[in-house]
Amino acid sequence: MSEPSKPFFGTLIGITVSAVVLTAINVAITLTIMDRYGLLHAPEIVSIDAANMVMGFVAAQDPGISEEDLQQRIRSLNANLDGVIATFARERGVIVVNSAAVLGGTRDVTPEMLASLGLSQ
Repeated sequence: MSEPSKPFFGTLIGITVSAVVLTAINVAITLTIMDRYGLLHAPEIVSIDAANMVMGFVAAQDPGISEEDLQQRIRSLNANLDGVIATFARERGVIVVNSAAVLGGTRDVTPEMLASLGLSQ
């Protein structure tokens, strides 16, 4: 009776070992792909200072600009700021929050965001 069971257990062990090896290969490939696309690490949380953002924007304007034109440009910046922030975050793989909502410990990216808009502070 033990003779017929040997091939069964040998086959069962072979199938189990094959399944374990294929699983290990699959996990290794998946982790490699996730690492390549930066999906293994949580994104960094960074902050912007909205007041400094507007001040930097104003400082970058032509000194001879009329008050009305300046106000219009500031309104345009405010209207488009969410999209600008979303693009900045997506391109850099970060989460951007307003510095007024953060107690501390985040990197301020206001100068980088102004630079990405072609403005210097």
